[in-house]
Amino acid sequence: TVQNVSGGNAEVTITFIAEDGTQSSPADLGAGVTNPFTLVDGASQQVYVPNVVGLGSGRYAVMISSNAQVVAQAGVAGTGTTRFSGSYIGFSGGDLTTYIPSVAYNGYGWYSMITVQNVGSGETDVEVTLTCLDGVTVGTLSKSDLPAYASVTWALKDVMPAGFTASTECEGSATVTSTAEDVVAVNNQNRPDTGATNTFESAAAGSDTLYVPQLSNNYYGWNSALTILKRGSGNTTVTIDYDDGESDTCNLTDASPTCKLFMPNYHTAEGRFAATITSSPSVELLAVAGSTKPADGWSGGTSAAFAGSGEVAIPNVSKAYYGWKSAINCQNVGGTATALNVSYSGYEAQAYNTASLASGDSVQIQVFNETFLPSTGWQGGATINAVAAGGEVVCTVGNSNPDKALQLQGDWTSQYN
Repeated sequence: TVQNVSGGNAEVTITFIAEDGTQSSPADLGAGVTNPFTLVDGASQQVYVPNVVGLGSGRYAVMISSNAQVVAQAGVAGTGTTRFSGSYIGFSGGDLTTYIPSVAYNGYGWYSMITVQNVGSGETDVEVTLTCLDGVTVGTLSKSDLPAYASVTWALKDVMPAGFTASTECEGSATVTSTAEDVVAVNNQNRPDTGATNTFESAAAGSDTLYVPQLSNNYYGWNSALTILKRGSGNTTVTIDYDDGESDTCNLTDASPTCKLFMPNYHTAEGRFAATITSSPSVELLAVAGSTKPADGWSGGTSAAFAGSGEVAIPNVSKAYYGWKSAINCQNVGGTATALNVSYSGYEAQAYNTASLASGDSVQIQVFNETFLPSTGWQGGATINAVAAGGEVVCTVGNSNPDKALQLQGDWTSQYN
């Protein structure tokens, strides 16, 4: 799903890159969408890849080009006997080294599916180093001569990293390195037995302050785990301040650079809350939040945000769209209190302001309860603006489909930044 955030019209072209590096830009993207296509400001366009005319079966990387600024979100689903659902936001660029804060190899039944894309114009060699929480067990994955703009995927339930054995049980983090071209990476982490899937992006650098707009302790059956990774050398104490007044700490060292906090074990009050994460002394941190609803087998994951902005673009939210419904979770990360202006593409005249949020506080905007959106089904983009001058906000989105969950077991929810 691509959203125009330029302030004017945008002409967008989608190019698919096969694993061997072959590029194609089919003229017919299905459902009456041509390639390229034009988006007015704030509008979004969803492309269902199986409907693209002339595109063969297979796994593809995607390059989205535009004459104006756009953002993009991808949804990944497995639709066999058990549903898998993941979602992540697109990248504007890569680096020679990038980091994945959370990976798993049979960690409580979870396995990572790691995809690395070469975003440069030449071939490159790629290596993924997985380091378990014990700081000792290390596994590696490698790919030589990855073509320009192409990607490689390792599904760890089927591929054993070098250095691991069949009995290895690993939760940890990963470092992705490239010899010649910048790369980006995505981890679709799942439990094959239930379909639960957490998807999140890599990052080339971290920050000494991170923001997580959505965590749960038995919030309508949802529970979250927060994984924090220290980048760089030296010891640090990490403080997690929740917007309901509670807090936690983690002591991270070079030997033990990661901590994992399961909210039901660390957060006293039940409900939904946000978090601000800081390190002292100052070191770069990365973090991901994984949330599960065990009763339904649903799961989703998002990366912590480094900084906010006055305007947040959200490419894909739904109200009763083929059964999908969305909730937007936003946190005020600026130094001043602010309300948030909520606007949906095509319904700008119905834009409204939330109540004012103190610095660090969060709100959940339930798209499925917006009365002015069609009850017969709607999918589109949204824009969130901080009303106060200089205000800054970060947001995550959760999409779920309770109706389809009654027809096929597995994960019918996804989350993205």
